[in-house]
Amino acid sequence: MMSISANFNVFCDKLKVSTKKKSIISLRYNSICKKLNNDFWDINTYCGGIYVGCYGRETANNSTETIEMLFEMPSRMYQLYSDKPNNGQFLFLEDVRRSISAIYPNTVIEQDSLEIKVCFFDKMCFKITPVFFKENNTHIYADPRKGGTWETKNFSKEKQSTTMLNLAANDNHKRLCRMAKIWKKNAKVPISDMLIDTQAYEFLLFWRYRNKSYSYYDAMCKDFFKYLMEQKPLKKDWKAIGDFLVIPNTFNFRYKAIIAHEKAVRAMTFSKNNQQWLAAQKWKEIFGSEFPDTIVVENQLNTLEENASKTYESQKKRVKVLTGQRYLFVTLQVLFALTIPIALLVIEYTPYLYLGTSLFITAILCFTISLVYGRTNKYNTILRYKVSAKLALRVKEQIHQLILDLNTHDVDVALIREKKKEAASKLRNIYRGTSSKISKGCIETFEKLKNSAIIDTSQKSSIISASNMAMAERSKHKLYKSTVYNI
Repeated sequence: MMSISANFNVFCDKLKVSTKKKSIISLRYNSICKKLNNDFWDINTYCGGIYVGCYGRETANNSTETIEMLFEMPSRMYQLYSDKPNNGQFLFLEDVRRSISAIYPNTVIEQDSLEIKVCFFDKMCFKITPVFFKENNTHIYADPRKGGTWETKNFSKEKQSTTMLNLAANDNHKRLCRMAKIWKKNAKVPISDMLIDTQAYEFLLFWRYRNKSYSYYDAMCKDFFKYLMEQKPLKKDWKAIGDFLVIPNTFNFRYKAIIAHEKAVRAMTFSKNNQQWLAAQKWKEIFGSEFPDTIVVENQLNTLEENASKTYESQKKRVKVLTGQRYLFVTLQVLFALTIPIALLVIEYTPYLYLGTSLFITAILCFTISLVYGRTNKYNTILRYKVSAKLALRVKEQIHQLILDLNTHDVDVALIREKKKEAASKLRNIYRGTSSKISKGCIETFEKLKNSAIIDTSQKSSIISASNMAMAERSKHKLYKSTVYNI
């Protein structure tokens, strides 16, 4: 029976933003940046933007629908809109909105969040904040409320704080936030994504097992729910990561955390009693159907291990059979070779001419046949099967190690899947050069596993972020040098 840590391993892997979704986000991000660069910078490039929010902090999961980004505007425009007599901040946002609406018509200015919102047919929404660079890594953004003002904010501070924590906490902040957002969606918890990220950050700062991996994820979730339910009942706002923003959250999320904590305690009790399936069902009650109660990759590994074992046994058996046949044919060749001169002696020195002739012809014929069939039992053929048997045994050991890595050593499931593909390829190559009977059945098994064995394990998006491209026109501005963080 698999350990519950393997369930969390697969669960966290499923929550990552998919490669397909990353490509869609990058395409839209680049289109927005290119349009704003053409209209306000008079250059044809994709640079000038940076992801912020959950996607920028790498805490978004694959169900995320909101992508927040900044775009740096030319500094000359700051004074231009500041000199406007009637709410230059609103006019500034309106001009940026009109620019984007030329390519994406469904674009509005959100008065509450001070952002320009672009909504797409697939329910994904981009929230763009146009900013001006200021010294000390801070930026100026427009607040059109109450006649219009310019506000200052350090957008990079929260990213720096979460990056440092993730380095110290084995990337657990990202994964905990993604899991908590699935819990929020499944249990309809009245808590904002920003507050989840902040609470997870503060929780992990002092959690003693923060640098552990999947074996501790059940305890991490349980303790995090306890941390949430112990927040002060009358508290209505929290300081965000980096202390530059206050997060209001007037709804009471604590009772939902109490329910989740009780379920997590029961799930851990089931795990302690080696009732892993029941434990998985309890976690499914918390996180929904996304949490796996069975693990496909482990079943595939078990199948591969069984096939490797069969291959090893069949190759070993084949070596034994071929070796026996080789000894038999060599023995027969020697006997028939000795029979030939005996037949000649019978013909020459005895009156049994017919017997000697028959014996001679039979010996010649049998010796020739043994030579022909003996060619199929050459030593290099037997050696090939011996090598195949050793390779099959080695592959079996590798697959067994992968099963241990999944269930005991907390190795990331994406890496395990890639190694599983390599093991399957090695096993398939063994079949091609040896036993056709074993090969047919096992190749059919591999064809069934083919689709589920393929996984994208790249840690970085294949699309080069525009924010990494240095442009001479922006030599006085810093935002284009910022790193776009991929999930």
